[in-house]
Amino acid sequence: MTDDLHVSIVICTYNRAATLPRTLQALDYLRYPLRETLVVVGPCTDHTLQVLQPWADRVRILRCPEANLSMARNIGIAHAAGDLVAFTDDDGLPEANWLDTLVAAFQAEPRLGGAGGYVRDHTGLNYQTRHIRCNRWGEAQFYDAPPAAESPDWFISLIGVNSVFRRTALQEVGGFDEEYAYFLDETDLCLRLLQRGWAIRIVDDAEVHHAYAPSHLRSQQRVPTTLYLTARSKIYYALRHQDAQRHDPLSIVDRQRRDLLASVVHLQAAGQIDADHAQRLRDDIWRASAHAARDAYAHPLGRTVVLPAPPHEHWRPAQAPWPAGPRCRLLLISRNYPPQPLGGIARYTQTLAHALARQGHEVHVLAETPDTPRVDFEDGVWVHRIGLADPADLPPLTDRPALPAALRLWTRAVATYAGCLQRRLGIHTAIAALWDVEAYELARRPDWRVYTYLVTSYALNLPHKPDWQHNPHHLQHHVQPIMAAEGWLLRNSDALLASTQRIWADVQALYAPLQGVPVHQVPFGIADDPAAAATTDAGVATDADCTVLYVGRFEPRKGIDLMLQAIATLAPRYPNVRWQLIGNDRLPKPDQPATTYRQAFLAEHQGQPWLQRVQFRGEVDDADLLAAYRQCDLLVAPSRYESFGLIYLEAMRAGKPCIGGAEGGGGELITPDVGRAVPTHDAQALTQALQTLLDDPAQRRAMGQRARQLYLQRYTDTAFAQRVLQALASGAAVPNA
Repeated sequence: MTDDLHVSIVICTYNRAATLPRTLQALDYLRYPLRETLVVVGPCTDHTLQVLQPWADRVRILRCPEANLSMARNIGIAHAAGDLVAFTDDDGLPEANWLDTLVAAFQAEPRLGGAGGYVRDHTGLNYQTRHIRCNRWGEAQFYDAPPAAESPDWFISLIGVNSVFRRTALQEVGGFDEEYAYFLDETDLCLRLLQRGWAIRIVDDAEVHHAYAPSHLRSQQRVPTTLYLTARSKIYYALRHQDAQRHDPLSIVDRQRRDLLASVVHLQAAGQIDADHAQRLRDDIWRASAHAARDAYAHPLGRTVVLPAPPHEHWRPAQAPWPAGPRCRLLLISRNYPPQPLGGIARYTQTLAHALARQGHEVHVLAETPDTPRVDFEDGVWVHRIGLADPADLPPLTDRPALPAALRLWTRAVATYAGCLQRRLGIHTAIAALWDVEAYELARRPDWRVYTYLVTSYALNLPHKPDWQHNPHHLQHHVQPIMAAEGWLLRNSDALLASTQRIWADVQALYAPLQGVPVHQVPFGIADDPAAAATTDAGVATDADCTVLYVGRFEPRKGIDLMLQAIATLAPRYPNVRWQLIGNDRLPKPDQPATTYRQAFLAEHQGQPWLQRVQFRGEVDDADLLAAYRQCDLLVAPSRYESFGLIYLEAMRAGKPCIGGAEGGGGELITPDVGRAVPTHDAQALTQALQTLLDDPAQRRAMGQRARQLYLQRYTDTAFAQRVLQALASGAAVPNA
């Protein structure tokens, strides 16, 4: 990477307090180290200055007295101490390698005056612009690749959200022409640079995402609220750059005005504006025509400025809000991810992604879209929500077991999209769960390192899925092929991550042989609940009152049958105990497909007075789930198998004791000082453990306090991220104790 050119990044902002922080956060993740950031604040009427306060020690904040983009840019250039001046918008999101690629272009070509890259639109997938050619009328042509034949009437132009200029070139031409308060300012600058012998280039892979925020000039739907500045700039530009001997000034103004008026007709015909709105836009155009003509002759050489030498003494190097050190580039794969309902894999993936991003690492999440494919930048994490592969694009898997077609559509989409990220951003490390073998087609690729997280797999699930066992077709054509693929992925991953010793032992037993595959024990962690500490004591009920919480799907593996049996036994004996059950309660009973556990339970105990203390809440959102943990006194989740058991950790975070299944991860996570891990072959052990803790509020309280302490010591999201990083950095496996 070129490291001897300093870059000043200038962001001009006007009433964009809602989007500016996200742009500044994206800049924190830029890989290029020799940079500073300057924010030029226009005459804002929103809370932009308050939004900038947390950045004041890392960003140079300047003021512009007018809502004039060119003036604001010149102020930024005048104060920029770098060799290069980079511009992005206050709704722009540069990718991490943005400056690396552009700086390299300037280093390779001393007469390069300006360079930019591709701009993706608000979807993050489609391109707003790639290669732009403009003419002296201010008209633009857009190309996916450089045109095969360049025309002398058309020249390369850049777009402001993704443009970098050599500072000496800007000084030579006087910076931006301040007659352009908005629109065509970059085009005019590029033309003047070209006329002075400077080169302009478009650089592949230097990408910025453009969020399209509303402004004082356009609505959220990108409909213009005024055309005054646009029309003024367009007419002024043509008057400045057209040959007066070929086109007299009146014809220039008339042509530009006709084009602008035609755009109003188009907007109205498309139903985007009404008649009153259309008339206001036409009035803007006629008023701008007069002003543009006046100013073009008042300033025949433009309103450029004299820029000072770089004020090197004012250089303020970028300081990331995390300790200096090596930064990882990671791809986390989780088919389900918010806003989809959060399962265990999605939950730990989101936790890990945000914890790693807070430590400065470059994190990308690959998930299936619930609607329209898009890319979002969420709290420092790039989330790529993609669709399934085209069924016609499924080359045969000749070196590994075949997959069911429905699953193959996802693994193929993952591999294809991940390949694009690898080529453009240099990402080589992927972490994905064993479930649904999501990284299946990345394994054994020489340009990828695949870490497979051991979770409850199809093979581990099979004993607890009577519906699978009793459906021969599903078993043969779906479950068994995936189990074969699981075994292949385990043997061909670069390393395995095990949240518990038990999951590793069980995986070895089911998928042997796995010798020679490194395995690292990496327990999960979760982000803290700010209100948890306050409820550790306050949430414990009186000796007489108690709320017991169950969280989990209503299926045999989660032990719902055991839970309901225990409630039926104990509810009549404990009149002051309330029972809350949260989770998908619409699943059919394996032995009675026409009914659910909830329906069967309510029918069996209809009329019992204690039934009013049993509340079936179904699926709830995250806020309600957090509240349920805070307000309960005891979590009971007698799962027959959990590879780890995030529900137990969530209760421990809230300072609540747990009763869970002893099989799988629950037997490790629920130590005797924080709860009880019970066998799950019948309900007797669960009932006895429940009775013991219901009878002893003091013990529940002590266990809850110890659970909270244990969470803070071992299971925070920060500790989780550190364990993952240690595993990635280690060449040796953690001993399989």
